[in-house]
Amino acid sequence: MSKWPTSPLGELCGLINGRAFKPSDWGKSGLPIVRIQNLNDPTKPFNYYNGDYKEKHRIDNGDILLSWSGTPGTSFGCFRWMRGPALLNQHIFKVIVDDDIIDGEFFIYAVNSKLDEMIRQAHGGVGLRHITKKKLEAIHLPTPPLAEQRRIVARIKECMERVEEIEENSQLINFEIEALLPSMLHQRFEELRSRVDIEKLEDVTEIKGGGSLPKGGGEDLGKDCVLLVKVGDMNAPGNERIIQVSRAYLPASKALKKIIAPGAVIFPKRGGAIATNKKRMLGRPAMIDPNLMAVVAKPERIRAEYLYYWTQTFDLTDISNGGVIPQLNRKNLTPLEIPVPGLDEQESIISELEQAEASCFELRATFEEAHQERYSLRESILRKAFTGEL
Repeated sequence: MSKWPTSPLGELCGLINGRAFKPSDWGKSGLPIVRIQNLNDPTKPFNYYNGDYKEKHRIDNGDILLSWSGTPGTSFGCFRWMRGPALLNQHIFKVIVDDDIIDGEFFIYAVNSKLDEMIRQAHGGVGLRHITKKKLEAIHLPTPPLAEQRRIVARIKECMERVEEIEENSQLINFEIEALLPSMLHQRFEELRSRVDIEKLEDVTEIKGGGSLPKGGGEDLGKDCVLLVKVGDMNAPGNERIIQVSRAYLPASKALKKIIAPGAVIFPKRGGAIATNKKRMLGRPAMIDPNLMAVVAKPERIRAEYLYYWTQTFDLTDISNGGVIPQLNRKNLTPLEIPVPGLDEQESIISELEQAEASCFELRATFEEAHQERYSLRESILRKAFTGEL
């Protein structure tokens, strides 16, 4: 633990709250109004104010701002403003630090190391909370000598720059991980195309469109139920390949001819959903809505899993009709050509690709775990800095 002295935040600075601008004050010209969203996300647009204001509500480059209200984990924080002249909205303090006691950059890092304490003392519901000025001013910050403060700031910046380098590299790694499985599939099927029979998709599958779904949904009765799959179910959580869970329905006999067997590959057929390029397998019998299409393998010619992996090698946008509202229909699908080895070789290829897919999923999970560790690295740097370990 650090043996530095501490001081209440209120003794280290003055806090000036922003103005309570109303929507009726907003305009398209004048000075930008800085709200919490503008601190957290530089891409968020500004509202503007073109009227009289008090000088205390005006901010400029170099000013220190402290947001004390909003969503815990995203809204609270201390910032250095560097985006030009603006006006400060309510729920944000302009901070005037006492330069004889505390360095401005040190103050920002010290406050951000206390966010958990601020949030614990905040009032309000789960979604929107705020800490009172009195409680905020009572939070203690470390106050080592100014020379030590500046050394700590330099060390923090050095560490944070290294974290930023790691994050930039991780973005490239993430892109490569996402591209790995599609690249492997494309390469594998190109190799097959060079040496096995090529068939039209319509010759080895049945292409089916969706239809109107029965209203409501009954109790899930296992094998006696089918799924009612809507286009939104393509984004359902869980296994990325198989849709197992949706609204269950006990089909009437007149609906039996509309049921699509498990193993069918389904995908969106119109509108913006095509751009998602989602293709998933049915894990249970299903009925699909008019915004979906299904490709069902003919079992004597092609295995369902082999068909699924092949569908991952092309982009739905590339084969659609295009236009303002993209469309897919049978005419887009029937001329597609698929390499078709013997059924025994298909089984071997399926096993090979399942292992490759599992390895990619494992790699992605490892990356996500590392990403969470990188997220906590910034917090760790601040924690060590203000316990004298940095």
